[in-house]
Amino acid sequence: MSRGWLLLLCATLLLWRPLDFAFELPSTLSSLGHRGIVAVVELLFHGVVGAVAVAAARALWDTMPAAVLLTRVALSLSAIATWQSLYWSVLPHQTVPSDRLPLAAFATCVAIGWLVYLRRAPVAS
Repeated sequence: MSRGWLLLLCATLLLWRPLDFAFELPSTLSSLGHRGIVAVVELLFHGVVGAVAVAAARALWDTMPAAVLLTRVALSLSAIATWQSLYWSVLPHQTVPSDRLPLAAFATCVAIGWLVYLRRAPVAS
């Protein structure tokens, strides 16, 4: 893999979901009691997605054998979490309804672009 593209992919994995979760957590903690168990499960899911993304970035950077598989899982989970948070969320968001589809499409295109790159790029073992 080209080191420049690898660095960009690692930065995407380290910033996209973990920062989203880091900003989401403090804004939702005070209202979790009112929102119920579904909100807790949703928040935990977003945390797991962020953790998988960080693990994938670390595995890619260190060229571990399962790095590409873990990265594919992280990118897929990130796209799923984006759609879920835009359309089926019980947590508070500041997204205007007319922005949902463009944001979901952008997140999906980013994930698909990286998945295509991972398929075509030579993988260093």
